[in-house]
Amino acid sequence: MRHTLKALGTACLLALLQFGAGAQESDVNGIPASVYYLMPSFDKGVVYFSGQAPASGLMNICAVDNTLRFLDKNGQEIVADNISSVIKVLINDVWFIRSGGMFYRAYPVTKDFGVAIRRDVNILKEARKGVSSATIAKPSVMMEHSSAYTGGNIDGIDKSGNFPYVVSEAVLIYNNDKVLPITKKNLKTLFPDKKDEIDAYFKARKPLPRTLDEALEFLSQWE
Repeated sequence: MRHTLKALGTACLLALLQFGAGAQESDVNGIPASVYYLMPSFDKGVVYFSGQAPASGLMNICAVDNTLRFLDKNGQEIVADNISSVIKVLINDVWFIRSGGMFYRAYPVTKDFGVAIRRDVNILKEARKGVSSATIAKPSVMMEHSSAYTGGNIDGIDKSGNFPYVVSEAVLIYNNDKVLPITKKNLKTLFPDKKDEIDAYFKARKPLPRTLDEALEFLSQWE
């Protein structure tokens, strides 16, 4: 049974470390843990807040509802409550920035900025037998690359009750703790000495990056 974490007390969360890192989650509604969560397993992490001390524990982030999850001393999963003051989260050696109520995985280019990836997992609970994958609407996400997955049958709910689902990942950039879309204005803010080159890039109507590798290469050219 899941509980709600009313206060992220540091002392309480430190006690979770006795379980060690790497507790694996099972599939949820047929969705692999590596998709359902932003990390493949619960691991040691630190939560950084605005105006209060960090908190530590075994944690992960759910990609379906963007909640922060912890394991308690009994190995039960806890959904953290009242996380509006969370700025960023470090799990193992991976950084996540929280902006606009969403968690973004950070891929640094420099110590101040880099690529931010937002994953959206939409469980298609309304799907019914006879609905083909072609008729399942994929979410409209800026600069997305998405795929349809299923825990059973893409044409409907399988015998175990699993639902089809759609995953999309949006490619953005971050500057310190702020996540931004890839626009000419935002690029000029990041690279004030490269305004002419950025204007030329957009004037030539060159494509914007749609994948992580493209985005990392794209930002590196202005560095």
